Amino acid sequence: MRWVLGYLGAVCILVLIVCESVAIPTFLKPFYGWQFDRNDTANAISVEKDELLRVTSEMLDYMRGKRPDLDVVAKVGGVEREFFNQREKDHMADVRGLFDVGFRLRNISFWLLVLIILIMAFKKYRVVYFIARCGREIITAFLLLTFFIVVVIAVDFNRAFEFFHLVFFDNDLWILDPATDLLVNIVPTPFFISIAIFIGILAAALSLAFIIAATLHLRRVAVFERYPGAAAK
Repeated sequence: MRWVLGYLGAVCILVLIVCESVAIPTFLKPFYGWQFDRNDTANAISVEKDELLRVTSEMLDYMRGKRPDLDVVAKVGGVEREFFNQREKDHMADVRGLFDVGFRLRNISFWLLVLIILIMAFKKYRVVYFIARCGREIITAFLLLTFFIVVVIAVDFNRAFEFFHLVFFDNDLWILDPATDLLVNIVPTPFFISIAIFIGILAAALSLAFIIAATLHLRRVAVFERYPGAAAK
């Protein structure tokens, strides 16, 4: 039972790492401002940068479920208009659905981890030891898989990007036209490359932090088990 709970807890931690690694850069508004400057987005679509940042903030609120729709009016080329057309709204509804699933999965994993810790504590299992040992195995495997995915993406980002959309969307609404759809101009290919790098680095950093902490704890336990007197010192 202790090993089952340990591995289940490790999977919960992995889900939390993945979800937060995606959510943090996705909803980090300064990241968008940096990307807009880097890609000269405001000039490309004839929108003032402050206006573009406001629209982006509204879009992120929609993705988080903080507003019911994407009916956003903005001044584009000096003319007030609906910023997003119907195709863009329909696609973003699909994107919001994915994030809703991610948020639910994150929350379930967090509370399940809390429950697992409480059960292990009640059973007088060594909570930190078993979660550290199981977690180090699970998250090390995840790091190796992440490295493989990074290599695949680096070889052909566009193909990987298309594959991602084919897997997670059951329609072609994600195929947008830069000439008519402002959304694809806000988040062009260089944006997705940057955010993919951000997500990968953050996931790797969090995973390595866990692995290092787990390894230090397990070594400490091993020393105390081999030399019981060391604990007293």
